[in-house]
Amino acid sequence: MKVRFCFSAEQLKNIALVSMVIDHAAVGLIEQSELASGAAWSLCGTAMRLVGRVAFPLFAFMIAEGAAHTRDRRRYALRLLLLAVISEIPFDLVAGGTWLFPADQNTVFTLLLGLLAVWAGDLICGTGSGVSYGNRKKTGDGGRKAVGQRRFPLEYERYIRVLAAVPFGLAAYYLKTDYGFMGVLLIVILYTLRTEPQLRTAVCAVFLFCMYMDFYGAAACVAIFLINRYNGEKGGGNGRIFYLFYPLHLLVIRGIKMAVGL
Repeated sequence: MKVRFCFSAEQLKNIALVSMVIDHAAVGLIEQSELASGAAWSLCGTAMRLVGRVAFPLFAFMIAEGAAHTRDRRRYALRLLLLAVISEIPFDLVAGGTWLFPADQNTVFTLLLGLLAVWAGDLICGTGSGVSYGNRKKTGDGGRKAVGQRRFPLEYERYIRVLAAVPFGLAAYYLKTDYGFMGVLLIVILYTLRTEPQLRTAVCAVFLFCMYMDFYGAAACVAIFLINRYNGEKGGGNGRIFYLFYPLHLLVIRGIKMAVGL
């Protein structure tokens, strides 16, 4: 059966960005203001947050794909670290209404820990199905071949990768990063099962329901539908726009709140 429509990586990222802005606007402009006391505004905020549940699974998928295809994971990780540090104060201003909000750290820290968890799993398991583009050597015909051999049978490798993610998930939990332990684990699952779409769909659907344990989980599952329409193409646009957009949109939301006196 031919899929009538599909999405490139750039299109999925743009959907995630729009969803994220709607979610953060609900937090910064409604939940963190007197508007939350009104029934209509409260319902509006809930609807906006439902839309916002689509964002993180898509960003997690982008990290999984980035880990698989980036030429240099070190630079990738350093970019995420720099973005996480720069974005923390803007995030705190929106999420907590203060310059310092220790109860919740921004999502980029979770994405970084997820990338590191994937990397650790590759180092432990060898290449196999989880080899990254950056861990391949050029061949004479211009292609690339994997370096090393799989150290474990495939049926065990999945569990080993999940176990390798535990320290990074615990770091997310104790650092109180957004989405925490479960967010890191979702990235590892999406990476490990990226060549098995049917299994990935089933596992991620159950995982997201368990992650939220309410109707927000159903909203998050919309992201699975979008991921399954990924065509494997990068698409046009600037691939690094997220690095500027993330902190700036938080500052804009904070600025709007101050301007209208919410």
